[in-house]
Amino acid sequence: ANEEIQALSLACVANVGGREFAETLTVDVQKLLFNQSSRPQVRKKAALCMLRLLRKYPDNFGEDGIGGNQEQKDKLLDLLDDSSLGVVTATMSLLLGLVSYNPELWTDAVNKCCRLLAKLNHPNASKEYGPEYVYYKTINPWLQVKVLRLLQYYPPPEREEVYKRLCEVLQKIITETSMGKNVNTNNSAHAVVFEAVNYVIHLESNQQLIHAAVNMLGQRITSGNQPNYRYLALDAMQRMSHIPEAAQQFKRHQETIIRSLKDNDVSLRRRSLDVLYSMCDSNNSEQVVGELLDYLANSDFSIREELVLRVAILAERFSPNLQWYVDTILKLMSLAGDYVSDQVWMRVVQIVTNHEDLQLYAAETCFKALKNELVHESMIKCGGYILGEFGHHIATKRETSAEEQFALLKEKFDTCDQNETKQLLLTAFIKLVNVH
Repeated sequence: ANEEIQALSLACVANVGGREFAETLTVDVQKLLFNQSSRPQVRKKAALCMLRLLRKYPDNFGEDGIGGNQEQKDKLLDLLDDSSLGVVTATMSLLLGLVSYNPELWTDAVNKCCRLLAKLNHPNASKEYGPEYVYYKTINPWLQVKVLRLLQYYPPPEREEVYKRLCEVLQKIITETSMGKNVNTNNSAHAVVFEAVNYVIHLESNQQLIHAAVNMLGQRITSGNQPNYRYLALDAMQRMSHIPEAAQQFKRHQETIIRSLKDNDVSLRRRSLDVLYSMCDSNNSEQVVGELLDYLANSDFSIREELVLRVAILAERFSPNLQWYVDTILKLMSLAGDYVSDQVWMRVVQIVTNHEDLQLYAAETCFKALKNELVHESMIKCGGYILGEFGHHIATKRETSAEEQFALLKEKFDTCDQNETKQLLLTAFIKLVNVH
């Protein structure tokens, strides 16, 4: 009965009591937490009560978050070795809250957490902790996730044997988790797997773990009947793409990612777009940008503006040559002119102006683009400016003579709605008259 009253009182302090309760009873809550004679249920409630009070009134707890000294910090860390996994889980929640406020004060937790993660993944863990903590074949997945999240606040363990053991555990988690028929079994295991991948991303430098993570993610993005796993895998790929070793390996899955652009789920399409944008470089830019332009033609309006911006950035950053860049931006304007900002076509004009060897090609290409029956106004602005400045390069040919250029721009003048476009075309007319 006394245990039940203590647990109920702790719940009241955490949820009902205000600042006065927190100031008056914090010391008593700590005593219950650190008292080894307290029942596990009470210590678990005390840890969660401390966490709630910390979140509501952090200024009451001092710099280290527990308002105590090194001895109290050691007592809290010792609770991670408690025989009750319920107490350990509640303590880890409190510790994660404390670390989020001030990571530097809790560096001693790293080695403890590494040992705890190793114990949870030991072959005999289910016998040691009992079946009540095995959730669909995974030993306390919530605790494992919390441990991995805490480790992401810190660099790798300094002690070589601890780091080596940690890497072995991560390798085991990532490589030995497979897809089964039971949804709950898959979910419990993959909660730990994807958090392990997050920690690998945090480490960055472990080649073996990066390779294992990339292989696992490559398998998950092909799980046709598991859109959640595909989304999480694509999200992890996008966040890993800044690691050169991972980015190179992701290219093996480029075709699969491109196919995901056509998925029925808009969140998967967005995430696929992010991954392709992240993995694009000078070696695959033509294929990636080409696929994005093909997708743009039939893409839904919800992501079209973002897609246009991504294509424009990639085309400039990774263009194999300037003619390809001009072709790409002109095609972009023809496919989605409403979403192309003035900065995009102005950048084309700037690049053409600064490269004399590109001016003839740009004038020819813009003339052909303007010959189409339906031309977007952004294309008219770009073409009008380039023909006004560099139309003389193609004026010697009869089909692109100055008269033909003038007639073409005059035809487009009558279709323009924006005064800015008309002003630009009038300027182009004056330049054509002055030159010819």
